[in-house]
Amino acid sequence: MLMCRRAVLAAALSAVVAPAMAQDYPNRPITLVVPYAAGGPVDIAGRSTAEALSKQLGQGVVVENKPGAGGLVGTRYVGTARPDGYTLLLGSPGPLVIAPSADPASIDIEKDFSLIGVIAESPQVLVVSAKLPPKTFKEFIAYAKEKPGALNYGSAGIGTTPHLAAELLNRATGIKTVHVPYRGTSAAVPDVVSGELQMIFGDIATLRPFVQSKAVTALVIGGPRRSNLLPDVPNATEEGYPSLVSRNFSVLMAPARLPADIVARLSKALTDAKTDKTFLDRMDLQGMTSIDSSPDQARQYLRDERQTWEPLVKEMGLKF
Repeated sequence: MLMCRRAVLAAALSAVVAPAMAQDYPNRPITLVVPYAAGGPVDIAGRSTAEALSKQLGQGVVVENKPGAGGLVGTRYVGTARPDGYTLLLGSPGPLVIAPSADPASIDIEKDFSLIGVIAESPQVLVVSAKLPPKTFKEFIAYAKEKPGALNYGSAGIGTTPHLAAELLNRATGIKTVHVPYRGTSAAVPDVVSGELQMIFGDIATLRPFVQSKAVTALVIGGPRRSNLLPDVPNATEEGYPSLVSRNFSVLMAPARLPADIVARLSKALTDAKTDKTFLDRMDLQGMTSIDSSPDQARQYLRDERQTWEPLVKEMGLKF
């Protein structure tokens, strides 16, 4: 009987203490895990987000890079962390959409994570070596159809967004190009400039300097809108291929079972951060557009992305 009373008392105390802790949140620094190495586009987005959240929350938000296995290492780390709001994740397409499409056991978003909100998205841009004759998207498609299997494309690695974007291009247009994976987009670009590789998809901010120097030719934006960083480059819809949508995105996430009031606090902080001019300017420099979303909208966003990519991933027989 005594043990039973103690259990009831403990439960009652937990019910009282938990809301009190949530109301006091945050009272110490927060860690934002970026599941990639420092210096890349995802890391830059993470650091900009961390600074903007710090202003809104009144506490430091410290970025911790945990790269490995295409983003799965850092993503899984957050999925098993304590759900107290002090360990957050900057989610991205590889571990959240592409890996689960190839292997549902790799990550279970519905089970392992609380969604806070979509931060921003950035379309991919297709560039080709300036040494190639084609200077427009239509010219390139005609050129590639005359040379099936003769053109190579680089990517940031197997299963990355640039890889799948090129495969989507093959299927959408009927061309046939050959994949050459690298350890990152930046590693592949010199070979596109030299002409050893003929094409690559990548983040606009990464490829823009090479476009501006005319070392490569930008042909099409993988999405329904043009980019303000490359305003003269047509989008896929303009070119007659509305299904050619490939983008990177970032989502703010936390471990599952995060208390609802902490989710609400973080969601409001993220929404308010998107009104911060410094944050918006930094996103703009990365070719990223901030996305307004609630936690529920963020979950649906990921479901929609998976519905887009899963058929292609399965058709390719992609394995990690």
